[in-house]
Amino acid sequence: MITAPLPLDEDARLRALRQLDILDTDPEEAFDRIARLAAFAFAMPIVLVSLVDEERQWFKSHHGLAACETPRSVSFCAHAVLSKRLLVVEDALDDERFLDNPLVTGAPNIRFYAGSPLCLADGQVVGTLCLIDAKPRAFDDAQAAMLAEFALLVERELELRRQLIRSRTEHERDRRSLAISEARFRTVFQQTPIGKAVVDLDGRFLDVNQKFTQIIGYEESELRKLTFASVTHPADVAADLTHVAELLAGRQASYAMEKRYLRPDGTSVWVNLAVSLVRDVSGAPLHFIAAVQDISSRKKSEEALRNYHVELEERVRERTAELRRSRDALQTITDNLPALIAVVDRNLCYQFNNQAFQRVFAAAPATLRGRSLRETLRPDVFEQLQPLFARALAGERVTCDDVRYAVDAERVWQATYIPVERDGQVTGFYVMSHDVTEQRRTEQRLRESALVDPLTGLANRRALQDALTDLRSGEDPFALFFIDMDGFKDINDRYGHDTGDALLKEVASRLTATVRAGDVVSRLGGDEFVVASQGVSDARTGERIAAAICREVSKPFEVAGRVVETSASVGVVLAGATGAAGVAGATSASSASSAGLSLEAEGRALADDPLCLADAAMYEAKRAGRNTWRVAPGADELAPVASAGA
Repeated sequence: MITAPLPLDEDARLRALRQLDILDTDPEEAFDRIARLAAFAFAMPIVLVSLVDEERQWFKSHHGLAACETPRSVSFCAHAVLSKRLLVVEDALDDERFLDNPLVTGAPNIRFYAGSPLCLADGQVVGTLCLIDAKPRAFDDAQAAMLAEFALLVERELELRRQLIRSRTEHERDRRSLAISEARFRTVFQQTPIGKAVVDLDGRFLDVNQKFTQIIGYEESELRKLTFASVTHPADVAADLTHVAELLAGRQASYAMEKRYLRPDGTSVWVNLAVSLVRDVSGAPLHFIAAVQDISSRKKSEEALRNYHVELEERVRERTAELRRSRDALQTITDNLPALIAVVDRNLCYQFNNQAFQRVFAAAPATLRGRSLRETLRPDVFEQLQPLFARALAGERVTCDDVRYAVDAERVWQATYIPVERDGQVTGFYVMSHDVTEQRRTEQRLRESALVDPLTGLANRRALQDALTDLRSGEDPFALFFIDMDGFKDINDRYGHDTGDALLKEVASRLTATVRAGDVVSRLGGDEFVVASQGVSDARTGERIAAAICREVSKPFEVAGRVVETSASVGVVLAGATGAAGVAGATSASSASSAGLSLEAEGRALADDPLCLADAAMYEAKRAGRNTWRVAPGADELAPVASAGA
């Protein structure tokens, strides 16, 4: 029995589990209902909602099983939690991790297991929704998808529980905050140096602070008998009431205006008024909050400022003249920008150019003014850009990402054309062109890196699929070699993942050195590699390559200062070759069975995909004792078995 190691994020995972406050709680119908439905949908005798704790797995729902928990050391679910993806064991007696597990050899005599991880919103996997049977079963992709959907229902219940706990905590915090806020509001309301008032929906003053009474001249007791309209200057009442109506209609959340209040002695005072409408939780209006600031002094200052209007206009004229004189400064600024900057009129003639044109076009900016773009640009470049010029003159801002001004076309520019408008008419356009050569090179490097496995430097799954598409669309025969390391997990467990990664790099180097220079060597992930070899026209050649792979991989490796021994199981598919497995049509179930494939391999071989066929053949090599190969059956018969040492 192999016990699942702890995940790297185990502390965070356990923290997330305990924050649910769900362990050792009473059964809940929401979880039991999901378990019952899953049992019915999959015709499964046992369905568990399993939560993996530090030393145990505890069942929130255990349909068909009396036990509420089992030790984590014998838990199937711990393996699913570790991998964070669906775990399917179609026959536990065929899986070295579980064949001697007490839950397999004894009650409940597990033979089939399928567990879908339960992942919280923060990414932590706290357990699984799992199906258990005492007999082996097949489990296809449709069933896997359905199990994932049921797991989503459990995850939703867990999230609802977490949100409820969070809501309770936040409610208590909000209650305390509200009490503090009310105390602060009263302090701020009374002690602020700005006049404050609370006004009801009928305009009556409910509460005012001392500063408000000082500004308006009424005592607080007098104001409580009045409305804001009755103490507002008649000329300002209409505007104030219009704003109030906008607030009540919900068209604005607040408003500010300058208005005059009338004091008891008949004099007026200018104020800056800011009003907000307070609503209850349902959105119904409650009352207004008004903030008032005395601006009488500012109004007097504004009157004085108007007296300087003529003087200011003169200063504006002087400033305009100064701006004209600054044109030379503008030329200097644009000349030092790392871009081509120009102004072009409606006749496509330059009106302004910066110094960058000297470097790119070997022409001084002054000599280009008045010169047409057709004369300046190469004919092919002008033809490329002319439609964009027309769109810019029509008032549209346009950009071309691939402009090559030089004949050698080494430098790439991004040019933007911005319309120039005066009095509603487009009089030309601005040109701003940046050198984006290095950016394009960086983008190209990023695209290339997307096709490379970062650990080994081999082609990744995406690159392999591209290569397979090309091979299958061609007429030449090809072979696929699906390679899986024997005992790699034991090496990882014994020496650590750093040593495992170093070993994978060494395996990648040997595979590259073993196969032909034109072959595609890729890593699918984990310890799985695939070699795509074009031009393999017969089974003998395919077997020779597979034997070479087994032989080279079985040689000892020196990794991290220690000698590591491993081997490989290889599945071979020959497409379009003599006696090869056909790729255009799927292998029938009867032919697969007559060739000796197991039920699992038979299911894999039914896929119309050479990669699936090679994968199935590799599993046959595993069952044959490892460190060997199998050729997928084709029109004739399964290729003879050969070991790496034969």
